[in-house]
Amino acid sequence: MKRNISVEMNTSGHLPDITYDYVQDKKLKKFYGKSFKIENFKNQIIDKRNFSDEKRKILVEVLKDQNKDYKHLKAFNDIGLLLKKNCYTVTTGHQLSLFTGPLFFIYKIIQVIKICDELKDNYSNYNFIPVFWMASEDHDFEEIRSFNSYEKTFLYDYSHKNFCTGKIKTLQMSSLYQELKTFFKGKPNEKALLDVFNKSYKKETNFSDSTRSLVYQLFKDYNIIVLDPDDHRLKVSFKEIALDELKNFSSHKVVNNTIKKIKNSFTKKVKIQVNPRILNLFYITKSKRYRIEYKEGKYVLIGKNKTFKKDEFINHIESNPNRISPNVILRPLYQETVLPNLAYVGGGSEISYWLELNDLFNFYSLPFPILAVRKSLLLISKRDFEKIDNLNLKIQDFFLKKDQLVRKFLKSTDDYNFSLKNTLDSYSKNSDQLKDELSAIDNSLVSVLESLIIRHRKDYNSLEKKVIKTIKLKNSQKLKSLEKIYNRIYPNGIPQERFLNFSHFYSIHGQEFIDFIFNVIQPFDSRLQVCEI
Repeated sequence: MKRNISVEMNTSGHLPDITYDYVQDKKLKKFYGKSFKIENFKNQIIDKRNFSDEKRKILVEVLKDQNKDYKHLKAFNDIGLLLKKNCYTVTTGHQLSLFTGPLFFIYKIIQVIKICDELKDNYSNYNFIPVFWMASEDHDFEEIRSFNSYEKTFLYDYSHKNFCTGKIKTLQMSSLYQELKTFFKGKPNEKALLDVFNKSYKKETNFSDSTRSLVYQLFKDYNIIVLDPDDHRLKVSFKEIALDELKNFSSHKVVNNTIKKIKNSFTKKVKIQVNPRILNLFYITKSKRYRIEYKEGKYVLIGKNKTFKKDEFINHIESNPNRISPNVILRPLYQETVLPNLAYVGGGSEISYWLELNDLFNFYSLPFPILAVRKSLLLISKRDFEKIDNLNLKIQDFFLKKDQLVRKFLKSTDDYNFSLKNTLDSYSKNSDQLKDELSAIDNSLVSVLESLIIRHRKDYNSLEKKVIKTIKLKNSQKLKSLEKIYNRIYPNGIPQERFLNFSHFYSIHGQEFIDFIFNVIQPFDSRLQVCEI
């Protein structure tokens, strides 16, 4: 039977302090509505029951238009359920990372699917639709233009500036396809992997269409609906919040006040994930996105060298709400404005900035969603598990820093059965007694003894280093094995799920990899799972 080990968060350390507190349901209760427990969804449904029929109608229209090429999927038929008041969504989102980017892209989507399955089991009178929200309006292409195997980084070399990533063309992917073909040559599921890439990036014309295609290929056997928020019909619903932001800069005032309260809730310093700008909106023109600033009574588009008079710009947005794009502070409000949404699945850092927004949701009379911390997984081969056993270590030990792990291993060896510390402690006690005796003779002799003690401590430390070096040499093969395992868990010093692309496992296991992840993820358990694959 394959191993599946849940690691407690105080051991894995994979969450920021604020998010860890949220999961523990401790100091920050006043900064969210309901914790992520299956029984809390009953009242969350009540909170969201007034989501309007008109918004449902617009949402269904948009989803059907955007996904019209995927009518053969069961998920497409589920879109119509959103017209009914007993249907709600559970959402996750991500940047349009090239070929999914890191592994947790996969984990997020599977988690929302499984949450919806469990909700249906517990609330059978309702329907629940898992939604993947594409961050198509983001313009940080550097963050999404590459993905990694253990040995190689695959990069899309494309020139751009301020482009919304969803609009970036995918017409120059041939060289990248050839790199994949060469790198994965001979793998059991090489063809299946290349077909997924080919259908996603060589047959589609931009990153939005490619990402949609990619998600539907990988999750063709599961229900997931992909939504591109860059749609003028959805922006109409967000217009009033956008206009208030332009006129009154409300989010800056409200969120900063919340941040102060969060800081006061902790005795130690906490890292605030996102600090609001004075104005938290972008302006979209054609395919590009520009930050908006308010200076001397005018709105300025940073990077475009264009200004608008105040009334002129307000009137322009009144007529063209599709020109507005929310930044990280207002994006959650946009999402909850256009979706009958119950919960959002986000990574540790995402959840920490969502917790800054509860007061802002209250300010705009929007129900705050239940926040689900994204599942963290570590995938370990059977062979590496056996090597860990042979090293007399546990997988939990690999969440230590590397030097601490090495020291723990060395202490477990037969050679490390000495204790210079005990010798030094005994020496110190004898020295204290000797000091008293010497001071009775001549107090100046005490300083001579202290100099000798300092010299001896240095000698002992030097000896201990030599001993450890010798033990390392005697165990060099085991240490190399330990280091290789550690580097597979932390490639480039980064946790596996944040660095490694799914292609590493897909090239070996094919579509069974997606099924494997689906079967192992426990959606309502926030602990990190270590899974044998």
